[in-house]
Amino acid sequence: MSFLHESKVLSMLPKPFEWCEISEGDVKIIDSTDETLSVFRQQVLVERFAIAKYPITNAQYATFIKAGGYQNKQWWTREGWKLLRQGLRWLNHRPEATVKAWVEPLFWQDGRWNGADYPVVGVSWYEAFAFCRWLSAFSGENITLPTEPQWQRAAEGDEKRIYPWGNDWDSSRCNNTCDGQESVQTTPVRQYEGKGDSPFGVVDMAGNIREWCLTKSSGIRGSNAVGGADDRITRGGDRECVPFKNEYGPTRFFRNDCQNGMTASACDEYTGFRIVRSWSATA
Repeated sequence: MSFLHESKVLSMLPKPFEWCEISEGDVKIIDSTDETLSVFRQQVLVERFAIAKYPITNAQYATFIKAGGYQNKQWWTREGWKLLRQGLRWLNHRPEATVKAWVEPLFWQDGRWNGADYPVVGVSWYEAFAFCRWLSAFSGENITLPTEPQWQRAAEGDEKRIYPWGNDWDSSRCNNTCDGQESVQTTPVRQYEGKGDSPFGVVDMAGNIREWCLTKSSGIRGSNAVGGADDRITRGGDRECVPFKNEYGPTRFFRNDCQNGMTASACDEYTGFRIVRSWSATA
């Protein structure tokens, strides 16, 4: 455990921040475009890694902004920097120019979403990736977004749970609108701690927000390559459930094995991210 306890990230980011150790194990990736959730795509052996116990909060993301993250080209992919300079974001299912270059997440000044211990939202995949690259450089640690298999491994554990907390749906264990619940806003990242935790103790992996993964959902599907403008996988569902006419009903997107592809420049109040650290000590 000393490897994680000595992590510089623990002192760089405001609380709450902790690492959860995830042991080596295999995951079965399915094709969630099939509504029966039964189409097998691949089985992956995931090596040991560490994942953030909570999604990245507004207070934590603020450290990147204050450090000049939006003014430093080296943290961004080529496509991400181009979009930043153009002020071009994917809004309402289409690209829209925001007139000026990005200087912060889309809803950064909106009091509905910017509580210090609430998950950061309104971030594109490019912004999430740039945060990871900046944090890697200043911590000397291998920090990135989780790959799709890493995210699923952290959520389901050796028990291959359907939901982070177990195999039965329970709307009281995460922020959601299923079963008639009303959830207009995000909730603090620790609000459901101890109720909806994964087998490894990872918090808030279902509901509240979708989470960006490193993995591509278009182009070379399943690739973790950084370059290009391909869509990227999100995992974990979000608080606004979408009903589907199948045996899983509106809880489908909350399943540990259910993925969703999104345009990498997409920004909305439903999507944020968490980070992982490889077991290699240096970046």
